[in-house]
Formats: sequence, C-alpha cells, structure tokens
Amino acid sequence: MDIKGFSPHIFWSYNKSADLNTSMVIKQVIAFGEIKDMLLLVKKVGKTSILDVIENWQGREKYEKHINFVEKVILG
Repeated sequence: MDIKGFSPHIFWSYNKSADLNTSMVIKQVIAFGEIKDMLLLVKKVGKTSILDVIENWQGREKYEKHINFVEKVILG
C-alpha cells in the first residue's frame, strides 16, 4: 500500500515511496496517526478492511484506546 499522504512521523523509518503491507499500514495509522491520517486511511482502504485488521490484531490491548476511538468516532 502506498504511504504517501500520511503524516511522515508514522512511517519515519521507511522510504516515502515505500509500498507496505496494508495490514501494517492500518495498524501504524491507528497507533500513531492523527485524525486526518485516520480519515485518509478510511478513504484508501475502506471501513471493512480496517475492522478486519482490528479484529485479528495480536497484542491490540496496548492500543485499545486508539482502537476504540477509531471504531466509535472515525468508523461509527
């Protein structure tokens, strides 16, 4: 997945033209993104894909507040 358009701090260790795994991009944006990044994510991948990744996210407890925000405010 193309990471152009997202805040640079989310993917600081990757080349700006990197093509990353969609699941990883979703997790990074939820964990470290701003609201504008989350809205862009919904436009790029859709609500269903985001919910699928959240459902299967191992170790999601660390980001539970972020996940709840995304589910209730961004996707709600």
